[in-house]
Amino acid sequence: MMSLANSPFVNRLNTNYVPSDSEVLQIRALLMEPADALARLDARIEEIEIALEQLKGQRALLNTPIDAHRAFTSPIRRIPQDVLIGIFRACLPSEHDALIDPAEAPLLLGHISRHWRSIAYSTPMLWSTIHTRPRGRAKDTLS
Repeated sequence: MMSLANSPFVNRLNTNYVPSDSEVLQIRALLMEPADALARLDARIEEIEIALEQLKGQRALLNTPIDAHRAFTSPIRRIPQDVLIGIFRACLPSEHDALIDPAEAPLLLGHISRHWRSIAYSTPMLWSTIHTRPRGRAKDTLS
């Protein structure tokens, strides 16, 4: 295969030179082998990309149950309830009374897991000073 680096047209590439009809035929003949090699490489790349996607799918199938089992053995699951309640109390806003707001404790704590929801909803001290936000007032304007 002839290298395109040794092409007789290298010095005219990226110029305004207009090849003659015979030069066009010569260039087309010169490009046949490299274009075929490029097509073979593109086909091989496509095969490898398909194989890679299949491997990623297999990895995801293995990873999902592995992650679930690792989460199942997470130390957070073994924290005693009284310690969790202490953590929940520390999550309450300190600059104002707790609001009925799903983005803040104590409501936010109920979105973590059933276990946390059960503890949070059954802990009266988390709900003893809940305030509702007046309509039309932004959270930052409460005093």
